[in-house]
Amino acid sequence: MNTTTMNLQVPQQRTAPRGATILGNLFANLLQSFRAAPAERNAERDVRRARALAAEWAVRDPRSAADLSAAIDRFEEQNGL
Repeated sequence: MNTTTMNLQVPQQRTAPRGATILGNLFANLLQSFRAAPAERNAERDVRRARALAAEWAVRDPRSAADLSAAIDRFEEQNGL
């Protein structure tokens, strides 16, 4: 009588070490506490900065500066600034 034996290699299911999920979440929360809060948006300040940028560009690239200025004008008109 002939017998055939077959060895199957089945990967073991890996699980995280005990407490790893909790420690990972605590570490992520700790890192989040060091992130800076997003700055408050201020439309008037943003428009002033964009106009200053357009003025800088006017020396090197007048066409792009004119396009930026037109976009700023449209933004102000649409938002009532």
